[in-house]
Amino acid sequence: MSLVLFISVIGFGFIACKKNKTCKVLIIVQDTLEAPLQHKVVRLWCDEVENTLCIIDDTARTLSDGTARFEFPNPAILKVYVNGAPEGYVELKAGEEVEKTITLP
Repeated sequence: MSLVLFISVIGFGFIACKKNKTCKVLIIVQDTLEAPLQHKVVRLWCDEVENTLCIIDDTARTLSDGTARFEFPNPAILKVYVNGAPEGYVELKAGEEVEKTITLP
């Protein structure tokens, strides 16, 4: 009986500790009047970080509300491009959604 209880407690502990570690990114593209810009091509990518090959390269078009969403399995620091122009970096955090607003002229 105590063995069954022990196994149940251990099993529940493993299930309870399994947390969502997906890294989510929300990119908001707007003009200088803070109006959303749709159909902009947002690219998140990295090439090499501290001599470690990073092969993330993902693109999405902004929707009518000016947003583009991405999901990645691991934390990273990615370069952000909008319509081919560099717009800085975004840092992915495990289990969190990171938001970055980009204002275009």
